[in-house]
Amino acid sequence: MRGYIRTLINYLKTPKGRHDAIDYARALAIIAATAAAIGAVIAMSGE
Repeated sequence: MRGYIRTLINYLKTPKGRHDAIDYARALAIIAATAAAIGAVIAMSGE
C-alpha cells in the first residue's frame, strides 16, 4: 500500500499530475454543487 501512495504522491508532484488533480477537484466540486442544487429543488418541491 505504501508503494501506491508513494507513486501517487510522486505523480502529483509532476506538472501533469498537478494539472490532473486540479481537474479532478474541479469536477468533484461541480458534481457536489449540482447534487446540492438538485437536492434543494427536490426538498422545496415536496412542501
